[in-house]
Formats: sequence, structure tokens, C-alpha cells
Amino acid sequence: MRDFHDHAHQHYRGTAFSGGARHWLAGLIRSWFGFPDLGAAQDVEIWLSLVEGRDRWQRRFGARRFASSFFPAPDGTLDERFSPFRFGFRLRVENDRMYWDFERWSFMALPLPRILGPRIETWEGESDDGGFEFYSHADFPLIGRLVQYHGVVRPAD
Repeated sequence: MRDFHDHAHQHYRGTAFSGGARHWLAGLIRSWFGFPDLGAAQDVEIWLSLVEGRDRWQRRFGARRFASSFFPAPDGTLDERFSPFRFGFRLRVENDRMYWDFERWSFMALPLPRILGPRIETWEGESDDGGFEFYSHADFPLIGRLVQYHGVVRPAD
């Protein structure tokens, strides 16, 4: 897990399952953000880079691509920016996994009520065979499970 995060310019490949709600609104939102299509055993690529002091993650799940950037917030949390949305996470390590505990969200600079926000479960760690394993899902009020994915990647280069 440390190797995955300690290198500023990395390329990883692997496979992942992707799930989520099947109704039209969830599909439309997934498409707008570039989140993965629903399905099992999709090819995955992740490119990590350092851009203007921020970690940038570009991801490809099957034919879909999405990107986000990460940076430390003044309160000690880690912020992730997806387009105009920002999500704040408190990181913790437990049982050889790093968990990303959702703390807050905002649209542009406007804080949004947490009660309207997603219920996010995210963790990462080393897989049984030594790869980088990741899991994430985000459930939104009225939408349900917008996105879920679980996979393993390894260095591509």
C-alpha cells in the first residue's frame, strides 16, 4: 500500500467489479462523471501523478474514464476533488487496511449539508497475492448506490 502512494508518477493495471443502482438517474450521473459501467471483471488502469502539489488520479474502468485530485485540508483531513465537488475524508488504518471516513462535502466553495450527502465506504490495502486492493461505494439519498467498485491492480511498468 505504501508503494502505491509513495511514487508521484505511477501506472497500474488490473481488474475490478463495478456495481450500482440500475435506474436511469443513477446511470445518467455515472455517465456524467465518467464512473464505471456496471459489470464484473472490467479492465482497470490507474495513473498517479503530482500536479501543482496535488496527487492526481486518472482512472479507466473498461471504456469509462474519470479523474480526481487529492490534497491535505487545513483540518488534517484529505480532500478529494471531482469536478466542482469536493469530499473530505479522515484517514485511519485498521487491520492492515486504510479506511477513508467521509467527513464533509461541498459544491464549488459552498458547503453542503451532510444529511443530503453520500454514505461512503472506502478502503484500500494489500491483496492476498500482493497487489493493491481497493473498494469503494457511495450511496446517496433518493438515488441509492451511485457507484461501487472493488478490484486489484499492480504496477504496469
